[in-house]
Amino acid sequence: MSKISFNDLQYIEKMLEMGGGYVLNFTNSTFQRFIFDSLKVDIYKKYGELSKAKILRRIIDEYDNIQVGKLFLQLLEYKREHLVITKDEKELFLKCVEISNGLVGKSAVPKVKPASIVQKVDFDFDTSHRSYTRILNIKNAQERGYEFEKYLFSLFKQNNLEPRGSFRILGEQIDGSFCLNNEVYLLEAKWQSSPTNKNDLVVFNEKVKSKSAFTRGCFISHAGYSPQAVETFNSGRTVHIVLMDGHELAILLERKIDLKLALEKKIRSLAEEGTCYKNISELF
Repeated sequence: MSKISFNDLQYIEKMLEMGGGYVLNFTNSTFQRFIFDSLKVDIYKKYGELSKAKILRRIIDEYDNIQVGKLFLQLLEYKREHLVITKDEKELFLKCVEISNGLVGKSAVPKVKPASIVQKVDFDFDTSHRSYTRILNIKNAQERGYEFEKYLFSLFKQNNLEPRGSFRILGEQIDGSFCLNNEVYLLEAKWQSSPTNKNDLVVFNEKVKSKSAFTRGCFISHAGYSPQAVETFNSGRTVHIVLMDGHELAILLERKIDLKLALEKKIRSLAEEGTCYKNISELF
């Protein structure tokens, strides 16, 4: 039996829209498959013709903290990936993530500084654009890649995205990370002459996926991506990353488009359309 408190359960039930006997937008058959994938139990064989909400409450009563917490996390991931989290729901969503991670014994969400104490920095688009184009004149490929990472760190910092520089964990090299709307995004940055291939996208997507159900990623490739890479990568798998290329970055700087807004539009396109590579020129 899970030890979720009554108050915490009310947050979960509100997030999962259980008030009318339903759970999110599941039909009986899709809910049956979802629960079987998570707990390996046929809910209608075990619980009969109860409503979806009542079945979930029975599961909460009968299964342990870890099983219930993992199920909640999977349901929340489904909500984030396939439905819409409104602005009014964001705080509730984070609260439910915290509750679910607490049940499985993990920390809830990465701590970020409140917006009220983040220092406001005026962003100089023209200076940033000159810094970006200056990298083009660097002949050494390794130095060019290093300067590109430094440039992106400065770009994110000046746009109040709380960046972290490159780091290594468990043998993995991460080019950096940043925070957007209280969510952490891992960063992959490439400055090379040829377009990025599918394998690089798959590796980074798996790297992001392995961290947690709620980690996302942003891949920035100066040379862009091959059409085959994007088409085949975006088909048949759950995508956790959005893509940006050098041309988009130049457009953003030249047209003085807010970086946060551009990222938010890309993320929304991924959530609503399943499109990880929506060009900035299509979004504005």
